[in-house]
Amino acid sequence: MDLKGFKKLTPSQNIAVSFLIVIVFGAFLLMTPIANTDGEWHNILNALFTSTSATCVTGLTVSVTAEQYTFFGQLVIMLLIQIGGLGLMTLVATFLIVMKTKLSVQNKIALKEMLNQTSFSNMKSFIVGICRYTLFFESIGFIILAFVFVPEKGFIDGLWNALFTSVSAFCNAGFDIIGSHSLAPYLTNPIVNWTIMGLIVCGGLGFAVWFECKDKIVKILKREMSFRKAKHSLTLHSKLVILSTLIMMILPAILILLVEWDNPATIGKLNVWEKIQASMFESITFRTAGFATFDNGLMEPATKFLGMLCMFVGGSPGGTAGGVKTTTVAVILACVICRLRNYDRTDVYGRHISRQIIVQATMIILANILVLFTGIFVLSIFEPFDFNQICFEATSALATVGLTTGITSQLSVLGKIIIILLMYIGRIGIMTVLISLTNRRKSSDKKCLVLPEGHVMVG
Repeated sequence: MDLKGFKKLTPSQNIAVSFLIVIVFGAFLLMTPIANTDGEWHNILNALFTSTSATCVTGLTVSVTAEQYTFFGQLVIMLLIQIGGLGLMTLVATFLIVMKTKLSVQNKIALKEMLNQTSFSNMKSFIVGICRYTLFFESIGFIILAFVFVPEKGFIDGLWNALFTSVSAFCNAGFDIIGSHSLAPYLTNPIVNWTIMGLIVCGGLGFAVWFECKDKIVKILKREMSFRKAKHSLTLHSKLVILSTLIMMILPAILILLVEWDNPATIGKLNVWEKIQASMFESITFRTAGFATFDNGLMEPATKFLGMLCMFVGGSPGGTAGGVKTTTVAVILACVICRLRNYDRTDVYGRHISRQIIVQATMIILANILVLFTGIFVLSIFEPFDFNQICFEATSALATVGLTTGITSQLSVLGKIIIILLMYIGRIGIMTVLISLTNRRKSSDKKCLVLPEGHVMVG
């Protein structure tokens, strides 16, 4: 079964169009009087901005979600976050599976691209696993957070805050309905901090990695495999994801702790344990989530720059995170290290990384840098803010993080449009955008000419 409107589109165009449809429909709902606390029609550009931010699981907002939107509006935003986190194509496929309708080859190919899978032979069970996995972790987060929010906000409001925050954290969205200061009231609360950190990491690791780790853990518990053997039997992808994630969690946290140690506007007034906790939270949320336990505009310049680097890297493929992805950077670094050692091949953990993957990783990084620099250049022309603030905002948008130094609501019309485009490109992927805009035709082997090799000096 195919959706009629998607029949003539390529898989990449399916992904791009599906997100666009959700964004437009969400914007219309957020414009309506029933979605806004003032009971009036909302500004179309602001509604589009919020809808894009929610669908692209970013978290940048031009107004305070808890104050601007009614329960209906907040519900729309939460649904947009869930759809954006998993992808419309995944939810459509889930519906077709529930209705016991066979997935078409076209749908499988689109899902394969969106979920970063190498094949679609077992796509049905993979999608079912994604839904179960998402429901499990969001439910755990909801239950834990309810123990904090219910006593503070009452039974109904507490449960709603817990559910909204859990979904937003797992989808790495960064939206909250707590107030204008995000999670600042819970800066020293270990339950809120570590629960949200856990949800962010679980959502950002990638579904394929979690499925593989789950299978290994089950075998270890059943004594069918030792921990050492399970560790060595992991795929190269999972090994790179786990290693790079640990590095991207711990190293930035140490640097944040050192730089912000005496800053009274951030963590300077906290005790040692609270400083460590706040630094770890900031390190994790920097990469893709967008939650904040203190004002990011008051951070030291070095911390802001570190944050931009973390945001640019992002999470891991096949999950809810943004950025160029940890494995993309890991592949490039592995290639550089091998070349410095005078190796002709790029080998990691006893496995060879093909030239095609290295070229693709290079293209992704260069394309994202080009888009980011273009966005920063345009914003610098038309926006009156400090250059560092503009760089931080643009990086946050493209990496679908959602952290801000406080300039989002003050952006001009053109500035908001630029940020909307950056969020959209960042969520569906720069390569998906480029492929969907081009009509690539396969050239026959007969027409391919082998040209003489030319020499170019570089470096």
